[in-house]
Amino acid sequence: MFPKRDFNVIKRAYNSHNFKMENSKMNIKNKIVLSSIAAVAALSFSACSSDDSTSVAPAVNYEVVQAASLATTDYSTGGSAATGADSANYVYDVTALAGTKVVHTGDITVNATWDNNETHVISGLVVVKSGVTLTINPGTIVAGRDGTGASTSYMIVEAGANIDAQGTTTDPIVFTSETAVDGGADAVGQWGGLTILGNAANAQVGPYEVNSLYEATDTNLTDSSGILKHVKILNSGITMEQDKEINGLSLVGVGSGTTVEDITVDLSDDDGIEIWGGTVNLSNITISNCTDDHFDIDDGYSGTVTNMLIHNTGTGNAGMEMSGTTVATFDTLKITLDAGSNKEGGIFFKKDGIGGHFSNVTVTNNADATNTYGALYTQGDADEANISFTNIILDGTSEYKITENETDSSGSAEDIYNLIN
Repeated sequence: MFPKRDFNVIKRAYNSHNFKMENSKMNIKNKIVLSSIAAVAALSFSACSSDDSTSVAPAVNYEVVQAASLATTDYSTGGSAATGADSANYVYDVTALAGTKVVHTGDITVNATWDNNETHVISGLVVVKSGVTLTINPGTIVAGRDGTGASTSYMIVEAGANIDAQGTTTDPIVFTSETAVDGGADAVGQWGGLTILGNAANAQVGPYEVNSLYEATDTNLTDSSGILKHVKILNSGITMEQDKEINGLSLVGVGSGTTVEDITVDLSDDDGIEIWGGTVNLSNITISNCTDDHFDIDDGYSGTVTNMLIHNTGTGNAGMEMSGTTVATFDTLKITLDAGSNKEGGIFFKKDGIGGHFSNVTVTNNADATNTYGALYTQGDADEANISFTNIILDGTSEYKITENETDSSGSAEDIYNLIN
């Protein structure tokens, strides 16, 4: 069993101070719980079968105030065939929009345009080669063919290539499965996903983990890999083999000259979005119904994410996972964990050296009482010198707000508590 901390000492320290955050509009009472996550010695946080957790009663109440109301915009709606009011109920009837199928396989070696009068089927690996631009017009459906292992259908945009996929609010570009296009039920894992590599990597970033033939470079932090705008990625995510997991959207060393806006990822059988290194900025992002982490950043990613909505409906792990020497910036972030959410909490500081700057954040933890991973959870020594919180609300039915794996974290939960307060 992992060793336990003396939480009485912590409680005495907290209760000897008057913790208060300045407010202008609303007072919300919340509880902070510092807990040690106890488990068997062989516990693996990437794939574990059971947890045994020890917790303490809430140590202190504190007042958290929202200086301005958070944006409530739902970025999952839009499109002539779209229904549903939120990401949990989101439906996009691709069968109503599907056209004649055109099958693509192998390398794209010359500039190409995919139009919306055809359904473009990805069969196996399709690669946009360096120096080539693939343009995808508004309202176009791209459908991944069924297959696993070496037969998995997914797309790679090489470093030095460009993808110009500019949908609109009424005519988004939809990446989905051929199964869904043919009228099958929406589900995770029906095709691979979309991977973009760029020239803004760093020393932490290695070859693309799914296919090591493809690698980002570190030649230009402001590099552009193109534009993704009003794009929906549905029914994706496949584990080709152990440690080779395709996410809905993967960004590897992508530069700040790339536009990634108004993106929905729903139903991924791995992460919704994962970013390795790079400086790309993202805005207006909705992620839901993933079986692993919904948003995952690694290897020194240093971009800014604005207006992101994450809804873990009970099938997945962390709302957001961070690892590597990584310091990203988040402005207007809302994470909701429903009952049944598996593990790793709302915002997961996974390893040593993780920083981040968080403004206008709400994490609502409605996980089951047996789930002691908090709204914020640490495993490792976070980089407190490079962490800041402004206007953060931790609420929900779960009493667990800030927790840690105490063997690895050495008080990071307490340090994060003090940063918030």
